[in-house]
Amino acid sequence: MKKITIYILSGLLMTALQSCELKSEMYDAINPTIYPKTARDAKDLVTSNAYSAFRNSSYDGIFNAATGIFLTADVASDYGYCSWDDNGAWPRLCFGAWTPNDTRNVTHGWDFLNDISRMTMTIDRIAGIKMDEDIKKQYIAELRCGRGFLAFLIYDLFGPIIVADLETLKNPLDEKILPRLSEEATRKYIVTELTEAEKYLPYSYKKGDADYGRFTKGLCHMVLLKFYMQTKQWDKAIAEGRELMKTEYGYGLVPVYKNIFTEVNEKNVETIWAVNCLEGTQIHLWYPHVLPNNYAPFKNQGWGGYKITWDFFKTFEKDDQRKETILYEYKTSQGKLLNERNKGTGSSSLAHGVFPLKYALEPNVADHCQTDWIVYRYADALTLLSEAIVRNGNTVTSEAIDLLNRVRTRAGLPAYSGSDFANARDFLDKLLMERAHELYYEGSRRQDLIRDGSYVEKMNKKCAAFGQQPLVTEKHHLFPIKESAIIEGQTIVKQNPGY
Repeated sequence: MKKITIYILSGLLMTALQSCELKSEMYDAINPTIYPKTARDAKDLVTSNAYSAFRNSSYDGIFNAATGIFLTADVASDYGYCSWDDNGAWPRLCFGAWTPNDTRNVTHGWDFLNDISRMTMTIDRIAGIKMDEDIKKQYIAELRCGRGFLAFLIYDLFGPIIVADLETLKNPLDEKILPRLSEEATRKYIVTELTEAEKYLPYSYKKGDADYGRFTKGLCHMVLLKFYMQTKQWDKAIAEGRELMKTEYGYGLVPVYKNIFTEVNEKNVETIWAVNCLEGTQIHLWYPHVLPNNYAPFKNQGWGGYKITWDFFKTFEKDDQRKETILYEYKTSQGKLLNERNKGTGSSSLAHGVFPLKYALEPNVADHCQTDWIVYRYADALTLLSEAIVRNGNTVTSEAIDLLNRVRTRAGLPAYSGSDFANARDFLDKLLMERAHELYYEGSRRQDLIRDGSYVEKMNKKCAAFGQQPLVTEKHHLFPIKESAIIEGQTIVKQNPGY
């Protein structure tokens, strides 16, 4: 990008009459002699700039249900499918044929790099405020957590990122093109931000806490767990997983799987971090994106977009209670029964797969969903810890089996015993399938397959099943950076290999 611009306040041209003479003052930047000055100013700035990227609010935020990164990653996995075309954009995402010009979904996450810069500027702006130093340290920790969290999310999709230093940000009109960091520097940045942040954050917030939804020590360690898993630092991942099991955090499993995703049970003990949603504040649009327009209980017109492929759905065991959150048989508003034997045709049917409802249909919010959007939860952490233990020693241990069983038996399935696994590879295959059933459309499957080394194989198998040419290679482990950013980068910003 040629210029780095920080948008905090709207740019307004104000005029004032003074001594019969017109003078103008520009308010397109914060005047440090006026604002921020108080602890309330600091809190408002932090709330605005640390959290604005991490929303699922209609069509806004990095987690939104239309263009968000978790949605993109899941459609681009072995079980994901979208019934829409949108000039070929959705088929390209489904089958690994994406390009740097697919800006709606594939390259969209790169745009959130600017939010890291906003957090950096905010740290500088609140540093000199006279206020309680412990509270100030917590606010700065929230901003550093936000930087590390966002850096990891973007790194996971695109590889090394661009991080603007404070001097550059304070001179936004200078023509300065910043290169991407090295792999090593990007990793160091993520780890440093999260480990420094966790020192000054509370372990977690409980339902009813006024600050529920702000960043916590638990979130820092969960992102570090994800990071160490993706970079295959198994010993460090084990340490992070065991950290999250400490009683100070208060995490646990909700006894009934489907109850995790209900409005009445939001902010439950399983949730490590979620996007707070409430009608009139922010809502997410999962229902219309997923549900068909002929599903009678949904009184609004659904669009029937996102699916779980039939091939993948058939991998669920018969008595798996997690299937209760998936719409795989239903009677249409015209009274026609659709199921595997009679799938129907078109997007509002079961022709291409089953509907991943996940969030319980609430009766009072039209096509809006005000149930908190879960980003990370404890079942994810437990199964990652189980995987890390086995990968670290290439041995199936009783601890790893127990961690897996805690999630598996919650779904109403029989516990595994040691004799159920032929070797470590067999255990990992079963565990990764368990995670896919547990965490469908929660943004984990693509990561799991890439980490396992089976992404290319699984994606090409999906392509073949849908009659598409299998073209997925290891270059697809990363998405491309959008073409406009490469052009503006004037050869300094490099594209990912293969694009």
